[in-house]
Amino acid sequence: MMRDIDPVHIIITYLGLLVALTMHEAVLAMAARWRGDKSADTAARATINPIPHIDIFWTVILPLLILFSGSSFLIGGAKPMHFDTRYFKNIRRDINIVSLMGIASNFGIALLCVMVVRLLGYPPSNLVSGDDPIPRILYAIVMGNVFIGVFNVLPFPGRDCWRMIINNAPYEIGQKLEANANVLSIVFLILLLMGGLHFIFTPFLAVFNALLVG
Repeated sequence: MMRDIDPVHIIITYLGLLVALTMHEAVLAMAARWRGDKSADTAARATINPIPHIDIFWTVILPLLILFSGSSFLIGGAKPMHFDTRYFKNIRRDINIVSLMGIASNFGIALLCVMVVRLLGYPPSNLVSGDDPIPRILYAIVMGNVFIGVFNVLPFPGRDCWRMIINNAPYEIGQKLEANANVLSIVFLILLLMGGLHFIFTPFLAVFNALLVG
């Protein structure tokens, strides 16, 4: 039997994920611009406006379908950020910097929201329920950003950690990894859906929960 659907919970949870996804891509674009990328695509994406980062399926349809289904699992994505490395002065170094800043952005936003919650003195019960939406939104932003931050630490093809592995690996190994990227994507997705990666996400989420409640 399906669980009762709480529209307010769905909206708040979705907002948390949306902030995490779009801010991650925005910071990647800003970092690429900082390292010298002057391409038109990067310029258009170097904004905190979420609209340029939204992919209609991965950012809107898929996560909302999952939320309305009542599933406890949530996944989504933003429009991929393709920066132009030809503008970088030191390609290997600058790819690493841009990728690390993408990961750091999510954990940084999560920590900022934790500090706001603590400074405003919201009780733990208000973070997950209650009439005041502000602490619930802040909590959703924290959890969404931690999830996306950890996700990008994993060597999932196309994500930040993968980009750094390909960037720093010997050429032959990098080529072999790229050739098998689709297969590896399927393996990681299956593991994610089946809960095989929960042991990685759970400690990070627990730490931030502990920071929130003091």
